[in-house]
Amino acid sequence: MRKMHNNNQRGRKMVSIFLVFLLSFLLLFTAIIYTLPPGNHIVSQLQLEKLNQHANQLKEMMEMMEIIAKKIETEIRQITEDDPNPHALVIRFKNFLQQLTELVKFSRSLLLKLPRMDDDLINQPSQSQQGSFLVEEMNKYIEMKPNRLGKKNFMGANGTFPSIGHGCFAMKKELEEYMTYDVGDICKDDWKLAQKLSVHGCDPLPRRRCFSTTPKFYTRPSPIHQAAWTLPDDRNVRWSHYRCKNFACLANTTQGGFRKGFFKCADCFNLTHHEKPRWMRMSSQLIATSSEFSIEEVVGFLPAGEIRIGLDFSVGTGSFAIRMRDLKNVTIISATINLGAPFSEMIALRGVVPMYLTVNQRLPFLDNTLDIIHSTRFLDGWIDLILLDFVLYDWDRVLRPGGLLWIDSFFCLETDRDVYLDAFKMLRYKIHKWLVIPKLDKDVKEIFFSAVLAKPLRPF
Repeated sequence: MRKMHNNNQRGRKMVSIFLVFLLSFLLLFTAIIYTLPPGNHIVSQLQLEKLNQHANQLKEMMEMMEIIAKKIETEIRQITEDDPNPHALVIRFKNFLQQLTELVKFSRSLLLKLPRMDDDLINQPSQSQQGSFLVEEMNKYIEMKPNRLGKKNFMGANGTFPSIGHGCFAMKKELEEYMTYDVGDICKDDWKLAQKLSVHGCDPLPRRRCFSTTPKFYTRPSPIHQAAWTLPDDRNVRWSHYRCKNFACLANTTQGGFRKGFFKCADCFNLTHHEKPRWMRMSSQLIATSSEFSIEEVVGFLPAGEIRIGLDFSVGTGSFAIRMRDLKNVTIISATINLGAPFSEMIALRGVVPMYLTVNQRLPFLDNTLDIIHSTRFLDGWIDLILLDFVLYDWDRVLRPGGLLWIDSFFCLETDRDVYLDAFKMLRYKIHKWLVIPKLDKDVKEIFFSAVLAKPLRPF
């Protein structure tokens, strides 16, 4: 009777131990699963803040699992020592504890095999918005794409992280409209919607898996030197969403900007009278009243052949790039967007390289690579001073030491003159030319500012 009582006590004790260890294991395993970031490492901002604690938490949990395993093993040995001829219940419980021990060890080995949260994953921008779009194609685009081989690629990353501009999440309706299409079909002719998204901060836009719409009757472009100073064929442009429906309308000098549908550089399509004379040598009388410098004068500030590549960040039709190519054999990329007219298509059809780029974007060039940056009548008195700072520092980043920054006819209100000029002085560049003259085409008091500045060497 006494022996049966002892066996019952031992049985209750073993059941209690079993329940404690089982509960401990379940709680621990649940905690591990809960604290792990999602499998594709796309995490919310809150999770990003906790990633630094992730490694330590895993380490502590693995140590705890090891302690639990050791305690179970100790209990198994103790049961065997207490009763060399164990009751059937004891044998069953002992076997169960052994199985539980193996399970804990196996779980610990799985944790050790988990990929490390490498810096290239931890430092990725938050993409917690994944899954927040109603359009499936949008969610498919922004999710992280792991490498097929399960290891870092030649760029040193464990996957590819497609990006979109933060402004996209403030324009979900427009973005979802843009991303609504049939995969493998023809895209909608919605370039204007795409530009609206870009201008409002949804930049870069997501890629799409549909084929671009082309002009209905595209013809071969003209040879380069023929194309430079003649209007392109109207059939080579999609004219949807433009007020003018052909290049003759755009080049018509009798129509104001309102009739054409745009105001910036309203005469830029008039190649013969407006564009062809620009940046050429001027008479002394014109020099006294003009804010423009000639290409010969500006390029002459550096030894022959030192200016080879550059950027024209302006509203224009490629005339500056053509003049630099033909006069000095310099390759210029023309950055612009289609502000009411097909500026980008016009640039390409004239045989120079357009870059479809908004002022919101960081320039896609490496540091210290360009010989010259030219900008005319784009970053003018409308621009916020802090934004201008960011733009100028970005231009400084891509200009090489000794490279030229050509500010061409920047204009602003006379009352804003000093604050804008101070922004350019902040660069502390060498001054080759610095000109401020009145802008006389309006009743409002405005000024033109032009300058040619050289980036200094900064070895430290």
